[in-house]
Amino acid sequence: MEATQRDPAYPEITVCRRSKPHLIQFVPPDPAAQRRANVDGTLHVVQALRPSVARAVHVSTAYVAGDRTGTILENETSVGQGFHNNYEKTKLEAEVAVRSLCEELRLPLAIARPSIIVNDTLNGRSSAFTHLNVLVEVANRIQEFYGIQDGEVANREIRFPVNPSTRPNIAAVDPIAEALASILESPGSAGKTFHLCHPSPQSNEEIFGLVMEAFGIKGKISLSFVERLQPPLTRTEAMAVRAFKVYLPYLNHNCAFDCSNTREIIPHYDAMFPPASVDYLRKVIAFERAERRK
Repeated sequence: MEATQRDPAYPEITVCRRSKPHLIQFVPPDPAAQRRANVDGTLHVVQALRPSVARAVHVSTAYVAGDRTGTILENETSVGQGFHNNYEKTKLEAEVAVRSLCEELRLPLAIARPSIIVNDTLNGRSSAFTHLNVLVEVANRIQEFYGIQDGEVANREIRFPVNPSTRPNIAAVDPIAEALASILESPGSAGKTFHLCHPSPQSNEEIFGLVMEAFGIKGKISLSFVERLQPPLTRTEAMAVRAFKVYLPYLNHNCAFDCSNTREIIPHYDAMFPPASVDYLRKVIAFERAERRK
């Protein structure tokens, strides 16, 4: 489902975004509704299905870690961390609540924590508008506004408030889905928590470089990574920062997710995640452009 709206800062640009229900929005219009969905909704499902199931797998998020840095262990839950948004907070509350309920119901429980899920490696498809889609959408909007094609640029230099060496944990959906299926099928998963994260995430500098290469503009534009953007901002910089506002904490989040439990269940886990490539990003670009035409 899509919603079309005008960008108030640049009314000449039409922005198409796939709509998202409250339960997965980082900054929902109704935080209480998001909590009811993520916490109360989870408990209602467990209670309703208890007579019919022998064990349960609750899908959470690796970012219940909130604003913590360093290595995040799978057996860690609430350790006093702060949160980037209401989504992270309610997902942690859901973990705590569902664990308590399953203990009360004597229902074996496993918890899976995916990281940032992005487009399929085979066809570039994605059911959610996030991260890579946003980056590609910004480039598409720039091309549309200036009437330029791949291989052409509107600005010779663009500043971006991102740490180039940070490695945001983005992982393609297909290996994550395969890993989750293995956890669902494994009797040994009960009572454990599993990080479903990319074992070797690439740096922001690498990802941005691949995107520029996929658009045919690598070497034609200078991308400067800065700690903070100082005005005046170019039209392109303002557009990019506004589109990435809710994602910047994740692009700049310096942490690593331990996957020991996951590797115990799936010994070949690391081999399931090829690095992002220009070919993959061209599939993402093709998918996003097809979505814009719908």
